[in-house]
Amino acid sequence: MGPQPLGFSLDPLVQKNVTLQGSFSHNWPIWERVIALLANGQLDVKPIIGGVWPITEWHEAFEKMHRGDVVKSVLKPV
Repeated sequence: MGPQPLGFSLDPLVQKNVTLQGSFSHNWPIWERVIALLANGQLDVKPIIGGVWPITEWHEAFEKMHRGDVVKSVLKPV
């Protein structure tokens, strides 16, 4: 992200009708807003949490997300 050039052409993507999807992380103001929404009950994440695993079972949790069995996995420290 930013004003710097990419250093490569996107023409091959356009020519082959390829979809390029990026992801956007968050910044501090967004994080604070999300915490506020969670705190006052305006944001319910329960429907997307597919399970809670001990961190030692991280591979299983990631595999379930990769297969599409769950949307989000929560890892807890042991």
